[in-house]
Amino acid sequence: MRVLIALFLLSLLGFLPGRSLAESPVPGISEISGTIRGGEARVRFTLRDAFTPEMVEALKSGIEITFKTTVEVERVYRRWFNRSMGQVRYTRSVRYDALARVYRLHRDDGDELLADVLAALDRMTRFEVVVPVTGDVEKGKPYRARVRARLDKVGLSEPLRSIFFFSSLWDVETDWARGDLQTP
Repeated sequence: MRVLIALFLLSLLGFLPGRSLAESPVPGISEISGTIRGGEARVRFTLRDAFTPEMVEALKSGIEITFKTTVEVERVYRRWFNRSMGQVRYTRSVRYDALARVYRLHRDDGDELLADVLAALDRMTRFEVVVPVTGDVEKGKPYRARVRARLDKVGLSEPLRSIFFFSSLWDVETDWARGDLQTP
């Protein structure tokens, strides 16, 4: 009996949250760049380390995964508060269609069919977003883009939401990342 209890306790130690969190990389935004001119800013960036192996397996089994991204553009002032010039919220989701054997990528600007999971993951993590801006864009002045992304659990079905509520593997949210924008 003592052997069974010891084995049970040792098996629980293998599932500690701290251990699994230490092994998984932290998601983030990288390679932020772009241009600003006239009434719009074009911002490019990459969402890195957003898909855990469990999420990839869930995607392969047909669960839809949605990311909501916020992109802000601001005019940078030295020794003063920055001025917000525009903001856009962008949604991108992917789902495996088992009947057609394709991944359906849905973006705010259209849909795309992809043949394999690697192509779907690549399209889900590389962005080029157009942000409408207000105010005049002055040549040679500093402008910056701020970007944040998070996994949208609201789009999941109710049983999955209740399961993933207790799983830190599905808590994907990045910190705000910044990148400079070029003026013409």
